[in-house]
Amino acid sequence: MTLKQNILKFGIYMLLTLGVCLIVYADVRWPIEYEHQKFTEASYTEYAQELILVGIVGVFLLAGVRSFPRRSFGILLAGVFCMMFIRELDAMFDNVWHGFWKVPCLVAAIGFGSVAYRYRGNFISDVREFMNLPASGIFLCGLLTVLVFSRLFGSNYLWEPLMGEEYIRCAKNMAEEGLELLGYLFTGIGAVEYYVYLHIRFGYARPVVTAAGTRTISRRHVRQAPVVAGD
Repeated sequence: MTLKQNILKFGIYMLLTLGVCLIVYADVRWPIEYEHQKFTEASYTEYAQELILVGIVGVFLLAGVRSFPRRSFGILLAGVFCMMFIRELDAMFDNVWHGFWKVPCLVAAIGFGSVAYRYRGNFISDVREFMNLPASGIFLCGLLTVLVFSRLFGSNYLWEPLMGEEYIRCAKNMAEEGLELLGYLFTGIGAVEYYVYLHIRFGYARPVVTAAGTRTISRRHVRQAPVVAGD
Protein backbone atom coordinates (compact mmCIF):
# COMPACT_ATOMS: atom_id res chain seq x y z
CA MET A 1 0.00 0.00 0.00
CA THR A 2 1.12 3.55 -0.70
CA LEU A 3 1.68 6.11 2.04
CA LYS A 4 -1.50 7.93 1.03
CA GLN A 5 -3.52 4.72 1.31
CA ASN A 6 -2.06 3.96 4.74
CA ILE A 7 -2.88 7.45 5.97
CA LEU A 8 -6.43 7.09 4.66
CA LYS A 9 -6.81 3.71 6.37
CA PHE A 10 -5.48 5.15 9.62
CA GLY A 11 -7.99 7.98 9.42
CA ILE A 12 -10.89 5.60 8.80
CA TYR A 13 -9.90 3.37 11.70
CA MET A 14 -9.52 6.41 13.96
CA LEU A 15 -13.05 7.56 13.08
CA LEU A 16 -14.43 4.07 13.74
CA THR A 17 -12.75 4.00 17.14
CA LEU A 18 -14.16 7.43 17.89
CA GLY A 19 -17.55 6.08 16.89
CA VAL A 20 -17.28 3.47 19.66
CA CYS A 21 -16.77 6.25 22.21
CA LEU A 22 -19.74 8.19 20.84
CA ILE A 23 -22.02 5.16 21.04
CA VAL A 24 -21.05 4.58 24.68
CA TYR A 25 -21.53 8.30 25.37
CA ALA A 26 -25.02 8.12 23.83
CA ASP A 27 -25.93 5.33 26.26
CA VAL A 28 -24.68 7.47 29.15
CA ARG A 29 -26.60 10.60 28.18
CA TRP A 30 -29.69 9.21 26.41
CA PRO A 31 -30.37 5.65 27.60
CA ILE A 32 -33.03 3.73 25.69
CA GLU A 33 -34.65 2.43 28.86
CA TYR A 34 -34.88 4.08 32.25
CA GLU A 35 -32.26 6.48 33.56
CA HIS A 36 -31.17 4.05 36.29
CA GLN A 37 -30.95 1.09 33.90
CA LYS A 38 -28.13 1.98 31.55
CA PHE A 39 -26.17 -0.50 29.44
CA THR A 40 -28.80 -3.22 29.54
CA GLU A 41 -29.70 -5.57 26.68
CA ALA A 42 -31.63 -2.67 25.13
CA SER A 43 -28.85 -0.15 24.56
CA TYR A 44 -27.06 1.47 21.65
CA THR A 45 -23.88 -0.37 22.61
CA GLU A 46 -25.57 -3.78 22.51
CA TYR A 47 -27.25 -3.00 19.20
CA ALA A 48 -23.93 -1.87 17.72
CA GLN A 49 -22.29 -5.12 18.87
CA GLU A 50 -25.02 -7.16 17.21
CA LEU A 51 -24.77 -5.13 14.01
CA ILE A 52 -21.01 -5.64 13.81
CA LEU A 53 -21.46 -9.37 14.45
CA VAL A 54 -23.91 -9.62 11.56
CA GLY A 55 -21.37 -7.85 9.36
CA ILE A 56 -18.58 -10.22 10.42
CA VAL A 57 -20.73 -13.25 9.64
CA GLY A 58 -21.52 -11.84 6.20
CA VAL A 59 -17.90 -10.99 5.41
CA PHE A 60 -16.58 -14.43 6.36
CA LEU A 61 -19.45 -16.09 4.53
CA LEU A 62 -18.53 -14.18 1.38
CA ALA A 63 -14.88 -15.11 1.90
CA GLY A 64 -15.88 -18.75 2.18
CA VAL A 65 -18.31 -18.90 -0.71
CA ARG A 66 -16.79 -16.55 -3.27
CA SER A 67 -13.05 -17.14 -2.96
CA PHE A 68 -12.51 -20.85 -3.54
CA PRO A 69 -10.53 -22.71 -2.15
CA ARG A 70 -10.97 -20.65 1.03
CA ARG A 71 -14.44 -22.05 1.73
CA SER A 72 -13.84 -24.21 4.80
CA PHE A 73 -11.99 -21.57 6.84
CA GLY A 74 -14.32 -18.71 5.93
CA ILE A 75 -17.49 -20.71 6.46
CA LEU A 76 -16.26 -22.08 9.78
CA LEU A 77 -15.48 -18.59 11.09
CA ALA A 78 -18.86 -17.38 9.83
CA GLY A 79 -20.43 -20.16 11.89
CA VAL A 80 -18.46 -19.23 15.00
CA PHE A 81 -19.54 -15.59 14.84
CA CYS A 82 -23.11 -16.60 14.01
CA MET A 83 -23.16 -18.50 17.30
CA MET A 84 -21.71 -15.48 19.09
CA PHE A 85 -24.49 -13.37 17.57
CA ILE A 86 -27.12 -15.83 18.80
CA ARG A 87 -25.53 -15.73 22.25
CA GLU A 88 -25.85 -11.93 22.28
CA LEU A 89 -29.60 -12.38 21.76
CA ASP A 90 -30.00 -14.70 24.74
CA ALA A 91 -32.39 -12.29 26.48
CA MET A 92 -34.76 -12.47 23.51
CA PHE A 93 -34.55 -16.27 23.30
CA ASP A 94 -35.22 -16.52 27.05
CA ASN A 95 -38.80 -15.48 26.25
CA VAL A 96 -39.25 -19.01 24.89
CA TRP A 97 -37.54 -20.64 27.86
CA HIS A 98 -34.39 -19.94 29.82
CA GLY A 99 -31.37 -21.09 27.86
CA PHE A 100 -33.27 -21.55 24.58
CA TRP A 101 -30.46 -19.72 22.75
CA LYS A 102 -28.51 -22.99 22.84
CA VAL A 103 -30.96 -24.57 20.39
CA PRO A 104 -30.42 -22.18 17.42
CA CYS A 105 -26.75 -22.06 18.38
CA LEU A 106 -26.53 -25.83 18.00
CA VAL A 107 -28.36 -25.68 14.67
CA ALA A 108 -25.88 -23.05 13.42
CA ALA A 109 -22.93 -25.13 14.62
CA ILE A 110 -24.17 -28.24 12.80
CA GLY A 111 -25.08 -26.34 9.63
CA PHE A 112 -21.90 -24.31 9.24
CA GLY A 113 -19.74 -27.15 10.51
CA SER A 114 -21.08 -29.66 8.01
CA VAL A 115 -20.54 -27.28 5.08
CA ALA A 116 -17.03 -26.43 6.28
CA TYR A 117 -16.25 -30.13 6.66
CA ARG A 118 -17.29 -30.69 3.05
CA TYR A 119 -14.52 -28.34 1.89
CA ARG A 120 -11.96 -29.34 4.54
CA GLY A 121 -9.18 -30.16 2.06
CA ASN A 122 -7.45 -26.76 2.25
CA PHE A 123 -8.32 -25.88 5.83
CA ILE A 124 -4.83 -26.17 7.36
CA SER A 125 -3.16 -24.21 4.57
CA ASP A 126 -5.87 -21.55 4.77
CA VAL A 127 -5.36 -21.13 8.51
CA ARG A 128 -1.60 -20.93 8.04
CA GLU A 129 -1.97 -18.28 5.35
CA PHE A 130 -4.41 -16.25 7.46
CA MET A 131 -2.07 -16.29 10.46
CA ASN A 132 0.70 -14.87 8.27
CA LEU A 133 -1.45 -11.89 7.23
CA PRO A 134 -1.40 -8.54 9.07
CA ALA A 135 -5.20 -8.85 9.32
CA SER A 136 -4.84 -11.80 11.70
CA GLY A 137 -3.12 -9.58 14.28
CA ILE A 138 -5.96 -7.09 14.68
CA PHE A 139 -8.50 -9.93 14.35
CA LEU A 140 -6.99 -11.91 17.22
CA CYS A 141 -6.53 -8.73 19.26
CA GLY A 142 -10.22 -7.98 18.93
CA LEU A 143 -11.21 -11.56 19.71
CA LEU A 144 -9.09 -11.61 22.87
CA THR A 145 -10.54 -8.26 23.90
CA VAL A 146 -14.08 -9.63 23.58
CA LEU A 147 -13.60 -13.07 25.07
CA VAL A 148 -10.95 -12.41 27.73
CA PHE A 149 -10.08 -8.82 28.60
CA SER A 150 -13.59 -7.33 28.65
CA ARG A 151 -14.81 -10.19 30.85
CA LEU A 152 -11.97 -9.82 33.34
CA PHE A 153 -12.03 -6.02 33.32
CA GLY A 154 -15.79 -6.02 33.90
CA SER A 155 -15.65 -8.52 36.75
CA ASN A 156 -17.44 -7.72 40.01
CA TYR A 157 -14.31 -8.85 41.86
CA LEU A 158 -12.54 -5.81 40.41
CA TRP A 159 -15.23 -3.13 40.60
CA GLU A 160 -16.84 -3.83 43.98
CA PRO A 161 -13.60 -3.49 45.99
CA LEU A 162 -12.73 -0.39 43.93
CA MET A 163 -16.00 1.47 44.49
CA GLY A 164 -16.97 0.01 47.86
CA GLU A 165 -20.32 1.29 49.13
CA GLU A 166 -20.57 3.60 46.11
CA TYR A 167 -20.58 0.63 43.73
CA ILE A 168 -22.77 1.31 40.69
CA ARG A 169 -23.42 -1.66 38.44
CA CYS A 170 -24.01 0.40 35.30
CA ALA A 171 -20.48 1.83 35.61
CA LYS A 172 -19.09 -1.69 35.51
CA ASN A 173 -21.39 -2.52 32.59
CA MET A 174 -20.21 0.56 30.71
CA ALA A 175 -16.58 -0.52 30.96
CA GLU A 176 -17.31 -4.11 30.01
CA GLU A 177 -19.71 -3.42 27.15
CA GLY A 178 -17.57 -0.58 25.79
CA LEU A 179 -14.51 -2.81 25.66
CA GLU A 180 -16.57 -5.56 24.08
CA LEU A 181 -17.76 -3.19 21.38
CA LEU A 182 -14.19 -2.07 20.71
CA GLY A 183 -13.12 -5.72 20.47
CA TYR A 184 -15.86 -6.47 17.97
CA LEU A 185 -14.76 -3.47 15.93
CA PHE A 186 -11.17 -4.76 15.78
CA THR A 187 -12.41 -8.22 14.87
CA GLY A 188 -14.58 -6.78 12.11
CA ILE A 189 -11.67 -4.77 10.72
CA GLY A 190 -9.56 -7.92 10.60
CA ALA A 191 -12.35 -9.79 8.82
CA VAL A 192 -12.75 -7.05 6.20
CA GLU A 193 -9.00 -6.86 5.61
CA TYR A 194 -8.90 -10.63 5.12
CA TYR A 195 -11.72 -10.48 2.59
CA VAL A 196 -10.06 -7.61 0.73
CA TYR A 197 -6.83 -9.64 0.59
CA LEU A 198 -8.66 -12.63 -0.91
CA HIS A 199 -10.51 -10.43 -3.37
CA ILE A 200 -7.35 -8.70 -4.56
CA ARG A 201 -5.35 -11.91 -4.86
CA PHE A 202 -7.95 -14.35 -6.16
CA GLY A 203 -11.02 -12.37 -7.21
CA TYR A 204 -14.43 -14.02 -7.12
CA ALA A 205 -14.73 -17.73 -7.76
CA ARG A 206 -16.95 -19.03 -10.56
CA PRO A 207 -17.58 -22.42 -12.14
CA VAL A 208 -15.95 -22.99 -15.55
CA VAL A 209 -16.43 -25.96 -17.85
CA THR A 210 -13.07 -27.22 -19.17
CA ALA A 211 -11.92 -30.26 -21.09
CA ALA A 212 -11.26 -31.96 -17.74
CA GLY A 213 -14.77 -31.21 -16.48
CA THR A 214 -16.39 -28.48 -14.35
CA ARG A 215 -14.14 -26.73 -11.87
CA THR A 216 -14.21 -23.55 -9.82
CA ILE A 217 -11.53 -20.98 -10.61
CA SER A 218 -10.76 -17.40 -9.76
CA ARG A 219 -12.24 -14.60 -11.82
CA ARG A 220 -8.69 -13.36 -12.36
CA HIS A 221 -7.77 -16.61 -14.10
CA VAL A 222 -10.88 -17.06 -16.25
CA ARG A 223 -9.09 -15.87 -19.37
CA GLN A 224 -6.42 -18.52 -18.89
CA ALA A 225 -8.90 -21.41 -18.70
CA PRO A 226 -9.90 -23.13 -21.96
CA VAL A 227 -13.68 -23.14 -22.09
CA VAL A 228 -15.36 -25.95 -23.99
CA ALA A 229 -18.76 -25.15 -25.47
CA GLY A 230 -21.32 -27.89 -25.84
CA ASP A 231 -20.62 -31.53 -24.95
